[in-house]
Amino acid sequence: MARAKSVWGVDIGQCALKALKLSDVDGRFQVEAFEVIEHPENLRGPDVDRSEVFTRALGRFLAKNDVSNSTVAVAVPGQSSFMRFVKLPPVEPKRIPSIVRFEAEQQIPFPIGEVVWRWQTFHDPDSPDVEVGIFAMKRIEIVEMLAIMAFSNLKVDLVQMAPLSLYNFMCADDQLAPDGATLLADVGTDKTDLVVADGPRIWTRTIQIGGNNFTEALVRAFKLSFGKAESLKRTAATSKYARQVFQAMRPVFADLVQEIQRSIGYYTSLHRESRFKRVLGLGNGFRLPGLQKFLEQNLNIPVVKIDSFNAPVLAPSLSEPTFTENILSFGVAYGLAIQGLSEARVATNLLPDEVVRKRLWGRKRPWFAAAAAALLVTMCCWVYSGFAERLPYPVDSTGRVDPDSDPGRTLEIINSLGESQEEARKIGEGDAEIKQMRALMASHGHRKFWPSVLAVFSDSIDAVAADNTKYLQCAKDRDTVTRLEQELARGSVKGKPLTPAERQTIQKQLAGAQASIDKFNSVDRSLHKIIIMEDFESKYSKDAVAQFPQDGIASPSPTGQRRGFIITTKFRTTVADNTYIQRFIEKCRTLGKNKIKYPGLWVYGGYMTDKSRQGSVAAAAPPVAPDAKAKAAANVADKGKDLGMIDPVTGKDKSGDLRVLVYWVVLVENDGIKYPKDEGKTDKPRR
Repeated sequence: MARAKSVWGVDIGQCALKALKLSDVDGRFQVEAFEVIEHPENLRGPDVDRSEVFTRALGRFLAKNDVSNSTVAVAVPGQSSFMRFVKLPPVEPKRIPSIVRFEAEQQIPFPIGEVVWRWQTFHDPDSPDVEVGIFAMKRIEIVEMLAIMAFSNLKVDLVQMAPLSLYNFMCADDQLAPDGATLLADVGTDKTDLVVADGPRIWTRTIQIGGNNFTEALVRAFKLSFGKAESLKRTAATSKYARQVFQAMRPVFADLVQEIQRSIGYYTSLHRESRFKRVLGLGNGFRLPGLQKFLEQNLNIPVVKIDSFNAPVLAPSLSEPTFTENILSFGVAYGLAIQGLSEARVATNLLPDEVVRKRLWGRKRPWFAAAAAALLVTMCCWVYSGFAERLPYPVDSTGRVDPDSDPGRTLEIINSLGESQEEARKIGEGDAEIKQMRALMASHGHRKFWPSVLAVFSDSIDAVAADNTKYLQCAKDRDTVTRLEQELARGSVKGKPLTPAERQTIQKQLAGAQASIDKFNSVDRSLHKIIIMEDFESKYSKDAVAQFPQDGIASPSPTGQRRGFIITTKFRTTVADNTYIQRFIEKCRTLGKNKIKYPGLWVYGGYMTDKSRQGSVAAAAPPVAPDAKAKAAANVADKGKDLGMIDPVTGKDKSGDLRVLVYWVVLVENDGIKYPKDEGKTDKPRR
């Protein structure tokens, strides 16, 4: 790859997108721009659409930054990749590729055709042996990542493993110990990458302990939600409860130290002469109070938390405090940018060969026109060849035609035409890769219509359930009460002690929020008109209508398409009357016909089953009389209150609510896929 003028290193993690733009200015690296874009939701759950979250982050990144004139390098996670180092006996250099391929087929635990793999030699001046690093990743995972990038119109030039990018960062930024081995620990959201740099040797391992493990320890210790525990973890360093937070996380600290000690022990058992002299700390996990000191005491090795970079300088327009605040996040992105500038020790690129050839072909297209013109000129030359033969060709001292002469340049163009024809023959091999990428894009296409589905349900609830807005406001008031009570108990806000005036203001706000809650609760629950969606499940079907219960079917889709989703919803309503939910269903059908406001879908039918039930009772039941409600409430009180039957917002008994199961069919009118321009053609959205 030719040397780039500037490079964007893009690292899309489980918590945020981190990007760093690096350029070479007068022989020194300069940071031209940087971005940290946190994901709006945690990616822990299995139901989270990661591709959707990544696409949104890329959209926000590209909206703020122009990458058109820069090389783009992206990272793939360490746990998704394969890395092995093999020592070869002294052999002729021309035999190394064939030996390495044989080793790759033996070492890589997948069929060689299903992976993208690269290799690089590492020489130890003190040893005659040649060590080869073999790096591989399943092709389908790289293609899926490239599909997400292509969907965002981001052209990727370089793909590298995150651990190798960290190694390149360590070497280029002069972070290695003067003698002995250096261990880098990058504590991420859900994992920790360990990278050993020991002279010419590299060794990596990914352990499944990260920031989420510390958050979950706080959830268990303090009985908090994951979001509140995450907030507590991030502010622990300035909190007066830092000691209690550290004690709650101490078991996870111990697990992390144990895994690092095990890794160090394994490495030194392979290389008995090695001694670790430094541990580098990266990743937002190293913001945790006490982690650096805990590691240093238990490993008996100096632990350095990265708080600045040695090699690059910041562009004058950038904010140094903001950059320094996020510097622990930029290790991978920095290493990617270093490789893009051709300054990395490990220079392997996992970009598939088919994609590389396709781009090379695109760059050589202009040569075809020149070559055709050259052929025409050559044919004309044959006409007056007799005259030309009398003229002396400009030749050099070896008797060859001077390449700077007109005949020499013509011969060069003709030779280039032959090379281009060979590339044209090979480029067809990339068609299967493009089809695979498009298939992956199509598999995520249906997500485009889900916002419309949820909007139909939400708008229909708002139209039918008159008190839902008040109910949501009550929930906000309850959160406000909790927050204000905590501030009063702590006696501080954001670490600053409360003044008497501030305390009085908070007390007034607390009284106002509590009065609003009491006013809402003063009305009997059965008189409120509230609908709450408790559960939502969907299943794709190529023939959704055929699998749907025939009762209550609306008119068929005007397009005649039958593919769609069977959706199962569970609703709870304070109105003990099935007709109330039926009004909601009819409203959904009506709104679903508005293709301008709710594009891409057709609400084919809604069917309320006969399994509607009161509270937790399994069978259908008639509306509950007032005296029965009183008895039920008394029974609940006598049993110490069943928490499952207590409304978390109002604190009232909800056993008298009506629970309804509704099936839907929502047909997919258009999957919304728009492919980027390819070879001069633009594909229309698939119908």
